[in-house]
Amino acid sequence: MKKNKAFAAIAVAALSLMPLAACGSGSGAGGYEIAMVAKGFSQSFWVSVHKGADDAASKYGATVTFNGPDNDSQVDKQAEMVQNAINKSPDAVAVAPLDEAALTPALQSAKSANIPLFAFDTAFDKNADLITASVKTSNTEVGKVAAENFIKLLGGKGKYAVIAHSQTDATSTERRDGFLDYMKENAPDMEMVGDVQYSNADQAKAQDIASAILQANPDLDGIFTTNEATVVGAATPVESAKKSGHDVVLVGVDSGKAQQQYIRDGVIAGSVSQNPYQIGYKTIEVAVKSLKGEKVDKSIDSGCFWYDASNIDDADVQQAMYD
Repeated sequence: MKKNKAFAAIAVAALSLMPLAACGSGSGAGGYEIAMVAKGFSQSFWVSVHKGADDAASKYGATVTFNGPDNDSQVDKQAEMVQNAINKSPDAVAVAPLDEAALTPALQSAKSANIPLFAFDTAFDKNADLITASVKTSNTEVGKVAAENFIKLLGGKGKYAVIAHSQTDATSTERRDGFLDYMKENAPDMEMVGDVQYSNADQAKAQDIASAILQANPDLDGIFTTNEATVVGAATPVESAKKSGHDVVLVGVDSGKAQQQYIRDGVIAGSVSQNPYQIGYKTIEVAVKSLKGEKVDKSIDSGCFWYDASNIDDADVQQAMYD
């Protein structure tokens, strides 16, 4: 390990007293130094990732620095942060890539310096051979979990519609296909009306689509949506339908503030959430195990979970929620 380890531990301890905008650290002074660069920093999703990473660092005796650009449009800034992290010669670097091409020079730099690389939240494609392991949510599993609960809510019978947020984004298509495949295999008595509709992650467009579907299908029993903007958009016409006596089961993905409130109010029946806390925790866990010479899987699923009005305020659920 590095000669300046003691100094680094003192510096990290001092920085931990600063506001969140500086960096985070685990309490494991004298252990591995792991630099994490996320897609963002102050957004609640990344705050939860950060917390999970710090807790894992404390358990495994590591020191973690956590950084990220102000928003996910700052591709060049993230690439600079990754290169700066590599320049400090940590034991490992973990990245949630915004733009793989922009990060390629930094990844090559890490390879030249023999610094192991890990991915979190999003895997690398063309540079996958440079990555030791990736920790992310299985969006196919998200769709399956949504479908499983959707079937239970409707008693395995009825008509339903699907509104996805993108025809091309893998996040959307994997959730969509995971849902549809599970429905096809496990709900033979349920019928999908029309084709999958797409909101382009636009709340207003999702509202218009849901309104049109409900008007065209007065006997509709349920709607599945694939992200926060889409489910919140669909919630307005669903709420109106409920008030007029047409009870529609609305299910979504993600956990924004408005979405959580709609669940508490009974407009959205429930949603599937990623677990950003576990993304952070498992990233540090797998990095430490790999650094110790243990064999690790190339891809690690950080998990997802179903939440509704019955469990939304449970401590373990709230720990993983993000706005």
